[in-house]
Amino acid sequence: MSSRFPWIHPSIRALLLFGFAVYIAYLVKTDGILYYISPRMTIYVKLSALGLYAVGAHQLYTAVRAYWGRAESCDCGHDHSHAGPAWKSMLVYGLFAFPLLLGFAMPDTSMGSSLAAKKGMNLNSASTIRTASPQPDVQPQQPAPSGTQPTEPNPTAAERTDAASPPLPAGQNAAADADLDKLFPSDKFTEAFAKHARELYVTDPMVVKEELYMETLTTLDLYAASFAGKKVKLSGFVYRDETMNDKQFVIGRFAVQCCSADAAPFGVLVEFDRANLYATDEWLELTGTIGRTTFNGSELLVVKAEKIARIEPPKEQYVYPNYDFGA
Repeated sequence: MSSRFPWIHPSIRALLLFGFAVYIAYLVKTDGILYYISPRMTIYVKLSALGLYAVGAHQLYTAVRAYWGRAESCDCGHDHSHAGPAWKSMLVYGLFAFPLLLGFAMPDTSMGSSLAAKKGMNLNSASTIRTASPQPDVQPQQPAPSGTQPTEPNPTAAERTDAASPPLPAGQNAAADADLDKLFPSDKFTEAFAKHARELYVTDPMVVKEELYMETLTTLDLYAASFAGKKVKLSGFVYRDETMNDKQFVIGRFAVQCCSADAAPFGVLVEFDRANLYATDEWLELTGTIGRTTFNGSELLVVKAEKIARIEPPKEQYVYPNYDFGA
């Protein structure tokens, strides 16, 4: 086939190369590429598409020249024609064409509960850090400014930062910082998390932001005893398994380092009297109070939900490491 129609093979190659380049452009245009790779990797995929276009253009140029009988010879003394049965060539090209067709034919969907069940939902975000740096069991307490009598009620950190309250004297601010240091002890492994914990503690509610999702979950889990009784606000998809009762579910997200192949599900156990009203994989935003509970033989952080709202899935449904955290 190649000796009679030398333009066929470069034409097929050009078609495949242009096909992959167009598919990448389609994913970028529709933001579907975020289902597969992290945002910081998209620039490299875009550059690869430019490379595919360039090589495809060269193959198309070669096909046109071969069609008009002006194929160039390398003068190396070897025959570079594709002699052999056509089915072998079609089999090789099919290995590239089949996944390309699947990419265009199948809808782009995010990872959800079914994959989380297979990978295993992680409800203990700080487990690795605890292994490297065991933390003392800090009892929940409210930091007190200096100069107050121990028998008098002390304002909470959140109350001291209320915009309507007068600013504290410098000495009292220093005392408050010292109290927060006692609540959130740290070493070289946990210094960044302790700093983040002190920043979170003086807000109400504490918001788990997209850009610091994993870092905030790890902080809350690491200092769960100190955060007990504080309100937190976060969002994610609903996950369930057979070990949960009808008043429990997990609100989770997939954490991605590079691409969907390394995605790992992380979440927080939620308790709510009407938990069965919310379907698995439904996206929610909730506000609740942090507590501690025993689940499957382990002591975990739990959020006792007080306010739940259904939301649309965000544009970026996965969360990613924040490389500026602790810098």
